Amino acid sequence: MRIWIDFINTPQVTFFVPFIEDFKKNNHEVLLTCRDSGNTVALLKQNNLPFEIIGDKAGNGIFQKLMLFPRRVMRLYSFVKTKKPDIAASQSSFYQPVVARLLGIPCLYTNDNEHAGGNIFGFLFARKVLLPSALKDQNFRGRWLMNGKLQFYPSVKEAIYLSQNPKLQGGISNAGSKIYFRPEPWSAQYYNGPLNFFDDVLLKLSLRNEVIVLPRDKNQVVHYSQAKFNGLKVAEKPISFSEIMSDCALFIGAGGSMTREMAVMAIPVISIYQAELLAVDRYLIDKGYMIINKNISYEEIQDFIGSPSASTRKTAVLREGEESFNLIKNQIYNLKNE
Repeated sequence: MRIWIDFINTPQVTFFVPFIEDFKKNNHEVLLTCRDSGNTVALLKQNNLPFEIIGDKAGNGIFQKLMLFPRRVMRLYSFVKTKKPDIAASQSSFYQPVVARLLGIPCLYTNDNEHAGGNIFGFLFARKVLLPSALKDQNFRGRWLMNGKLQFYPSVKEAIYLSQNPKLQGGISNAGSKIYFRPEPWSAQYYNGPLNFFDDVLLKLSLRNEVIVLPRDKNQVVHYSQAKFNGLKVAEKPISFSEIMSDCALFIGAGGSMTREMAVMAIPVISIYQAELLAVDRYLIDKGYMIINKNISYEEIQDFIGSPSASTRKTAVLREGEESFNLIKNQIYNLKNE
């Protein structure tokens, strides 16, 4: 069986790596397409995965994104129709469900961002839709489109792929000394908060701490490589999750999958996300896996480092991730028979 997966952003690669390994182990072929955005291509190469880049970058602003959407749909259609996949699956690719419907390919769509406008395409055109249980009681735009094809999985998506990584099963020592910072998603359609709002605090933190910035794209690399940020270290290439986890005393994230990854693995996490909070973030906050403080000060961060609340070990969400992995995997395999 040939399984088509489409990636439009960096976290989707990490999500699908254990699924791809399972597909190959069971003698299935994978067809991987992607858009060159964020660190997507670099991460695919890092995992030694063959792929085809289809279409332009998404661009900035709603108008530009809307103009480029049909262009990539048609390019995907032209490429995929010659490869004849049996089924399709994606995590947040708004393009794939449309192309899959046009080609008559059964498609599974999953997303954990209820504010993403592109969900409309996944909800409408996918054969199956799987969402995290944190969205179960949420009334969000487009929910009515799913009409019986919706199912929920336990935990959060980050716990799914982390539960499948044998290198992480031994846990962590919480003995790290570095502060890692993940900036806000500058170009994301769903983000409408301020930009560079944390720069002054970062500069203060770098005077007493080793601070590593994990940029989302080349524009952020350029921004944090300015002379005034000389006290910071900027990761110009993706750093492996294991490496970050091994020496991280504190992770400060302005939203996104990486922030939740650290929280799931019980790394001390402060979310400073400025836009409307996602249900999955609220889920982790309510369970005590991370805290949120949009306006946290330098002094508050220093007080938080090393505090007992920053090192409490929790594993329940990670255990639920394994259950969700098996659920989603079986739903993908079952697409062929529906």
